[in-house]
Amino acid sequence: MDRIIIVDCRADNETIKELQKTGSTVITTVKLDCLYDAVASHADMQIHYLGDDRFVCAPETYSHYKKLLPHGFTLIKGSARLSSKYPDDIAYNAAALKDCVICKSRCTATEILETYGSKGTDILNAAQGYTKCSTCVVNGHAIITADSSIASAAEKHNVDVLGIREGHIELRGMNYGFIGGASGLIERNVLAFNGELSTHSDGDNIRSFCKNHGTEVVELKKGILTDIGSIITNIDL
Repeated sequence: MDRIIIVDCRADNETIKELQKTGSTVITTVKLDCLYDAVASHADMQIHYLGDDRFVCAPETYSHYKKLLPHGFTLIKGSARLSSKYPDDIAYNAAALKDCVICKSRCTATEILETYGSKGTDILNAAQGYTKCSTCVVNGHAIITADSSIASAAEKHNVDVLGIREGHIELRGMNYGFIGGASGLIERNVLAFNGELSTHSDGDNIRSFCKNHGTEVVELKKGILTDIGSIITNIDL
């Protein structure tokens, strides 16, 4: 099956062009009026990859992604509608690893919980609702995060965690963004960052952690790391 990359429609042209160079089918998101502006076009607020070339998306975005996903992919119309009021905006914001998925479970879309539950995948509950935004998945067993609740949940499941400091990541209209929202695996062993790691106070540690896990780092654009709501791909960890 073709590689799909879903990315913020408001991402820099430089970022989108670099993703297109991978040969993947690049799909840009749609801006939603029902979400607040900073995250209104973020992929990780709208759509979640369930594995096996299956996606689930917010009902407000179903027609958009249905038109753009190539033949052979399955798209499920989620039952949870979105709104700008937290936690009604986080239903699809879950971080999936090989053997577990991290989310604020009581606010997560039923379709996500049921899919992973039926596969015997452990659901790890975190206090942080913006779980995907806050979690950079390095591989199926390793993550990077600045959030202590995500780190704690993951470490109890024997996931290797690199804890980093908050900040040093831009997000339009907000004080700072999140490492998960500024990154995404574009191959099983290639992790793309939307900006230069040298602009983050823990950039060297991030690079070393990825190297230790056999994951190559690529930087999609010059300048400070910028949160664009994660790079969503159909990679089965």
